[in-house]
Amino acid sequence: MPAWAWGPQGHRVAADLANTLLTPEARNGVSALLGKQSLASASTWADEMRSNPSSFWQEQAGPWHYVTVPPGKVYADLVPPRRGDGMTALAGFCAILLDPGAARSKQQLALRFSLHIIQDLHQPLHVGNGKDRGGNRIKVTVNGKSSNLHRVWDSAVISHQHRSDAAWGLYLGRLRSGQGAWRDNQPLLWIAESARLREEIYPSQPQIDTAYLDRHAQAAAQRLLQAGIRSAEYLNQLFAAQPYCPAGE
Repeated sequence: MPAWAWGPQGHRVAADLANTLLTPEARNGVSALLGKQSLASASTWADEMRSNPSSFWQEQAGPWHYVTVPPGKVYADLVPPRRGDGMTALAGFCAILLDPGAARSKQQLALRFSLHIIQDLHQPLHVGNGKDRGGNRIKVTVNGKSSNLHRVWDSAVISHQHRSDAAWGLYLGRLRSGQGAWRDNQPLLWIAESARLREEIYPSQPQIDTAYLDRHAQAAAQRLLQAGIRSAEYLNQLFAAQPYCPAGE
C-alpha cells in the first residue's frame, strides 16, 4: 500500500504544532538527536527516503507507514504481519530511543520515523481495511483529474482549505483552545479512531466534488490537530525523567 499520509504539508503542520507543546526536557532530547533540523523537516523524512535505493528503504520500511484492521475488528485482535507494520515499527523505534547504548544514527532514524508514524496513524486510510490498499484502488476524479481516494486524503482535503502552513498553525491553535486536549497517548486508540472515520469517507460516486471536500474538512483538521498534540505528548514522555513508551506495551 503506497503511503504518503497527509502529504508534506499535513506532516509539517502537525509537527509544527507538536513543537510548540514540547517540554524543555523533550526539546533538549530532540535537539540532541536532530541538531538544527526542525520537527517539521524531520516529520517528512521517512517519505522522502522512500526513493533511496537501499534494501532497507525498498524492502523493509514500506509496511511501517500503515496498519491493516478489517471491518469489525480491532488491532489488538490481530496478529501483526510478518514484515511488521506501523504499530510494530513504532514499538521497535521506542525501544531504540530508550536504549542508552543504541547508536546515535539509529536513534536519529527512530525519532524521525516515530514522528512520521504517529502522524500516519491519524490519516484514516493508513488504517486499511485489507481490501483496497488503503483506498489506493478506489479510483476517483478530483476537478476532472484522475486520482484515488488515498491521495484525496493525503492532500486534497487539506489543499482544498487553501491555507499556508502558518495559517494552518493559527487555525489549529484556535481549534485546540475550543475542543479539549486530546493528549490520549495510546496508539491503539489512534488506530481505532482512524478505522471508525475510514468507514465514513468512502464516496458514493467516483467524482470527488467540493461538497465532499467541504463535508470532510473538519474531520481532516481534527485529525491533524490530534496528530500534533499526540506527537508532542509522545515525545514528552519519551524524554521525561522517567521515560515511558506506550507503543512498547
